[in-house]
Amino acid sequence: MLLSAGERAASTAKARVLRGRMLAPEDFDRLLECETVGAIATYLSRTEAYGGYFAEGARPETMRRWELEELIAVAPVVEEIPFCHYLGAVRASILRAWGGRFDVEIVKRMLRIITTGVGDRDAVRRWVGSAPVTTVDGDKLIASRTLRDILEAIRGRPLERAIGEPLRRALSSGSQKVTEETLFHIKTAMDSFFVTHIYSEAGRLPVNERRHVRALFGVRADLINLYWIYRGRKFFGMSPEEALAMTLPVRHRLNFELLGSFAFAPDVKAMTALMRESRYGPAFEDEEQASTSSDAERTSLVEMALEHNLYRFLWAAAVRIFASGSSGVHVPLAYLTLRELEVKDLFTIIEGVRYHFDTRRLRGFLIHPDASVSGREGRTRWLS
Repeated sequence: MLLSAGERAASTAKARVLRGRMLAPEDFDRLLECETVGAIATYLSRTEAYGGYFAEGARPETMRRWELEELIAVAPVVEEIPFCHYLGAVRASILRAWGGRFDVEIVKRMLRIITTGVGDRDAVRRWVGSAPVTTVDGDKLIASRTLRDILEAIRGRPLERAIGEPLRRALSSGSQKVTEETLFHIKTAMDSFFVTHIYSEAGRLPVNERRHVRALFGVRADLINLYWIYRGRKFFGMSPEEALAMTLPVRHRLNFELLGSFAFAPDVKAMTALMRESRYGPAFEDEEQASTSSDAERTSLVEMALEHNLYRFLWAAAVRIFASGSSGVHVPLAYLTLRELEVKDLFTIIEGVRYHFDTRRLRGFLIHPDASVSGREGRTRWLS
């Protein structure tokens, strides 16, 4: 019991210190004023949150987009590792499972390189070299040239249980080409594996920690289920049965009956209307404007806003854990969640600067409630 209390106290204290080093709303103000990727990199190199990721003697002002994105993308998974040193086997296994989610991105990148020729194999190699890869053989994955090679890279590893079957189905089709829908299925299978695993592992924790971990990942499961049904019906023309079958076995605030009502709505418009009435409904406010728009770019931007609106619910769930004042592995998980979402905001700013979006448009896509337009205008009170 004393060891358990020490684990909780040490990891919680570290998480609170690191949260205090995250970017402040004022930092986002300065970043949004930057006119080049190099200027963004220079600013980040001087912050406590990211300065340590720049090599000694680096010239951030010369960095290109992909270089900066590679550098900051590994921050959440790299920062997960030290927490494990404070924790016993059960809590450390939950944190490692969280970090393993980032292996998904590596697999996705390699699938795209193999099937479309788009992507940078060296960039994937650098990613593997800077962050631990736990659910796949990293060396075999980087060397993969075919889907069969990908299968070999995951053989006997945790990811084989998640995506082995979808990959074998793609191979049985006789084509090396993987469609967007197939990639979507593979991505959802990996997400399902990790969220379900973490949710299950939380059952080994004391009651209070278990409740907080399951609340955090329950919100994530809700958002995943909601978004999968939405995308499956709207973009891939899935039947209601197919869309519902893709959902996670984890249920939090959206039960099976409610998810079924979304999936079996008569059409996409009716489905979206039902989603708008759910507890996550405010995230769909911008989507309504896109339903009558024929402007492809406008629709794409609204879809991006929807995704980030959903992420704001996850941000709020993580903040609630800090506000609870409790200690346990749920606090590092809440910090790492906030860090992951902060990196997503930085990606948005980097992309916006590259394509010369105006500042207000960029703010509309930010997840951080005190940096986004909706947060500053008081339109995200529904997150509380």
